[in-house]
Amino acid sequence: MNMKNINFTEDICADGICCFMSIPKSQNHLGIARFFFKRGNTSHGIKLLCTAHEMKDILYLPCRCLNFYIEEDDVQGERKLRVVVRCGIFHKKYRPYTCRAFPDREDSFMHDLLAPCIYNEYRAHENYVKLKHKHFFRLFYAIKDNRKVLEKIFPGRTSEEAREKLNQCNEVVKVSAFWNEKKPSEYFLFEVPKTDTVLYTSHIHPKITSIKQAYDCWQGHIESWLERHYGSKWQCYLDRAVEQEGSKF
Repeated sequence: MNMKNINFTEDICADGICCFMSIPKSQNHLGIARFFFKRGNTSHGIKLLCTAHEMKDILYLPCRCLNFYIEEDDVQGERKLRVVVRCGIFHKKYRPYTCRAFPDREDSFMHDLLAPCIYNEYRAHENYVKLKHKHFFRLFYAIKDNRKVLEKIFPGRTSEEAREKLNQCNEVVKVSAFWNEKKPSEYFLFEVPKTDTVLYTSHIHPKITSIKQAYDCWQGHIESWLERHYGSKWQCYLDRAVEQEGSKF
């Protein structure tokens, strides 16, 4: 496949991260006739992994129409790998209205979830992340080491060439994991970049700008996390963090 024929998008949150976690109930969000349907290549072995110290791994499965590719960039004379994602059937300017509106639509499972989006937390200031989670967490694209998967996500290269590129990349690590499978599988972990480029800003899950703003949005959710980590002294930790951030209640 010729890389030049692929219409990549850099809007990673709306055309990537949200396609892993804002999938509506029953995945009926396309609202189009079935003859337009085209399954994306992520369904063959791509997952989104959230992991941290003393935390159980959380896996997010992608929308069935999401495509995932890896390309090489020349950064200051050094070859770097970059993940690019896009909807498999829609250009970014013509995404289904139901996709554009998630998670604010009532038929999104995140609509009733009174908590921030994990990607918004991922790119929030470290003061907020350290206070709420106590440990920093990380997001990875988990890429299954499988011949068909590697051929589909690395255009123009064989599976062996793709595997070699991933093995040589300093930003990629390889693990053996048992994730809802009959036996352990090998996965390449590619850390998700943090970016402020988005197509849609949610009213229900807005960008986190400060500890106070996040607390005002999701008071009950954040209090339960703080109590879990700090016990009866959680209010002291919260007040101190807000004071250090220069905010006042």
